[in-house]
Amino acid sequence: MPYAPSRVCKCGALVPAGRACPRCSRAAEAARPNRHQRGYDSDWYRLRRAHLAMQPGCVVCGSTEGVDVDHKASIRERPEGRLDPANLQTLCRLHHNRKTHGKRQG
Repeated sequence: MPYAPSRVCKCGALVPAGRACPRCSRAAEAARPNRHQRGYDSDWYRLRRAHLAMQPGCVVCGSTEGVDVDHKASIRERPEGRLDPANLQTLCRLHHNRKTHGKRQG
């Protein structure tokens, strides 16, 4: 089976197809705000714990394994909804990743 050709990253590095550029990935991670700067403080963790007690399963598949509390409207889109219980839903990691990465791709 043939391999996909490497690609040239915007920084000029040659990167294997389907992989992230290590140089750009490190730079993006270094520039990313920490969890407190992104709005995940003690108030958030208290609300998260209360939400999971009331809704422990994924709203899509019902799984209680590896669940995340998701903001229906992101903090970036709706900062005032950060601690709004009506803006929260429980999603398993699979469905959370599909929602999150699906939005970023298209």
